Amino acid sequence: MQAPPRAVPPGAPAQFVPQQRMPFPGPAPQGLPQQYAPSQQYTPPQQYAPQQYAPPQQYVPPQGYPGQFGAVHVHQQPPQQTFPGYAYGWPPQLPPQPRRSFLWPVLTALLVVSMVLALGGAAAAAWALRGGGGGETDLVSSTWVDMRSGVGGKAIEELLGRRTQAVKNKDLNVWMSDVEQTDAAFVKRQKQLFDNLVKLPFSDISFDRTRLPARQLAKFLPTQLFDRYHAAVHVEAVTIRHRVEGVDSKTVATPWMPVVALVNGKWRIVGDAAGKDMPLGANGQPWDSAGPVAVLRNDRVIAVVSADDAERGRSLLQLADTSIRQVIDVRPAGWDGKVLVTAVQDKRIFDTYFAESQERVAQVAAIAVPYYNQVGDWATSPAYSSTRVVFNPTQLTAQTEELAHDLTHEFAHAAMGPVTTARTPRWVVEGFAEYVAYKKEKVSAAGIRQVLGDLVVSTLPTDAEFYAEPRNYIASWLANRMIAETYGQAKLIAFYEAFQNVAEVESAARDVLGIGVSQLEQQWRDYVAKQRG
Repeated sequence: MQAPPRAVPPGAPAQFVPQQRMPFPGPAPQGLPQQYAPSQQYTPPQQYAPQQYAPPQQYVPPQGYPGQFGAVHVHQQPPQQTFPGYAYGWPPQLPPQPRRSFLWPVLTALLVVSMVLALGGAAAAAWALRGGGGGETDLVSSTWVDMRSGVGGKAIEELLGRRTQAVKNKDLNVWMSDVEQTDAAFVKRQKQLFDNLVKLPFSDISFDRTRLPARQLAKFLPTQLFDRYHAAVHVEAVTIRHRVEGVDSKTVATPWMPVVALVNGKWRIVGDAAGKDMPLGANGQPWDSAGPVAVLRNDRVIAVVSADDAERGRSLLQLADTSIRQVIDVRPAGWDGKVLVTAVQDKRIFDTYFAESQERVAQVAAIAVPYYNQVGDWATSPAYSSTRVVFNPTQLTAQTEELAHDLTHEFAHAAMGPVTTARTPRWVVEGFAEYVAYKKEKVSAAGIRQVLGDLVVSTLPTDAEFYAEPRNYIASWLANRMIAETYGQAKLIAFYEAFQNVAEVESAARDVLGIGVSQLEQQWRDYVAKQRG
């Protein structure tokens, strides 16, 4: 499934939003594959009535999806929309000014002077204010001031350079040389992070400092680290640029937000930033798994699984190979034809994409996450690079047919990623993915009747209402299949691609199919009625 996008500043590019595969509630009807029948006993969420389907409440999108729909992927200049870029709206809201007593300016001045005198040749000094009222709303605000030209930023860049070389050379000692050793749990996590990173087959990787206002990053500074290091601590924005060998033809950028502190005159990594408004993909990479990973691969798919789950991972890889070939049969060109899949047992990796809507996690089987040559939240014009597929670990025990369908659906999103834009309707995006996934399935009229139930098919679903009705997946699949059967599969793909240049279904339909939207909808209604039998 593809989720709703976010509002963005004028002139910002459209970007992908992660695409999700949501199992349909209830048992699979006759003739439909088991992705609509969870492997375990299904417990309906609150928004579904026990006996009769009731539309859920207002959709609450996961992190990275704006409340209003605007787009899906990238590559054009749509009005006021981007994907996935701005999880918390645009522009990012700065923390409110902390409340303080008249003593704070005095203490702040003394703090800065004390640091200058005490640290001498250190890279930077800082002032920091903390709200005096207590409570969860208090935020830390810090501004760093270089005391010697070029020293502060240069020191951080040198630290990141050592990280780059440590991964390339697989040198744990160099990796750990910049990690503060006083927190045993953090030290352990850093060693695991390194171990996971060096298992990935990177053809290239670098850790690059991204210059952002300190105040913009201050809200991600954990309180306990501020309390421990006071003013001598802040959050850095780091872009991990990499290419996975055998998968990526373009450089992929992912965010990392370490907390660094000045310890004994040296910048050291002391922790990780935290917050629900983190950039899309932060803490959600395969190497971020809390436990060791295993990397499995074939000619077209690399799967990262938990090390103790390698046997199931090999089965998943076999399914993935079949699924990606099914997608290539429909879309042989226009994309890399290769995908990186993350299927680790650490549920936190999957959950990070739903920071603002945790109640939705259980309903989503997998998510296709687009990435760019720059971190979307930190850039104004990122260009699409690749799509990663991340599985909900609870879905890994699903039936084989269900997993195969999920993989094909997500790989179809990846295949169309380079041409999906802010203007591509959701019924086209999701319906096309279902078209590819169902292409080799024979679905009976009874099965279609059972799934559609009493759904009224009148007009094509709007973007705003699409995910409020799970049956829109089937209705949209039938719309895409109708176009392919009536006009040819090549015309269906051309219709999809047309939204790179036009914003309305009317224009795309006339340009590609030679009909208007009213005629298209009539053909769709007639087709659905015929398929229902």
